[in-house]
Amino acid sequence: MTKNFNWNAVAFFLDLTARNKFAREHNFAFCRVSGLEGFEEALTHLQSDTAFVCVSDISQGYTELNNTPHTRRVKTVFLAMRHAIDDMTARDRCMETMRELFRQFMSKLILEQTKLQEHSIYLDPRISFQEIDRYFFSGCACAYFQIAVDTYTDLRFNPEEWQS
Repeated sequence: MTKNFNWNAVAFFLDLTARNKFAREHNFAFCRVSGLEGFEEALTHLQSDTAFVCVSDISQGYTELNNTPHTRRVKTVFLAMRHAIDDMTARDRCMETMRELFRQFMSKLILEQTKLQEHSIYLDPRISFQEIDRYFFSGCACAYFQIAVDTYTDLRFNPEEWQS
């Protein structure tokens, strides 16, 4: 049977956050969350850290049963920066910073895309970037982007996986 490959988005963005000069200059800390509800880990660090790259360790998706069976997983990456409450100028600066970090992450993701295709892993070329309104967390500018990843899925029937 052919091995099914997967892409570890958490490890990828942990590495990007650690190695990106812009992220380091703006003190972005990395953390893993489990969806939007799992933001507690990041919130507990708001006193010591002011900017975050949070990758969700869960995903949504589906398996497609066609001539080229594959599984699609959608991974979410949250960006957040703390600013003075009710200071819209500071919030705008945070948003500009997060937009630039997103751009730099995408420049690296383009290179990663070629490597992934060697293992039949395909990134959807449309990566959405959403800014969250100012009421999400008081004094915190937030945005997120989602990456859809398609991986080959070996769906050939294997009788050894079943009891007779």
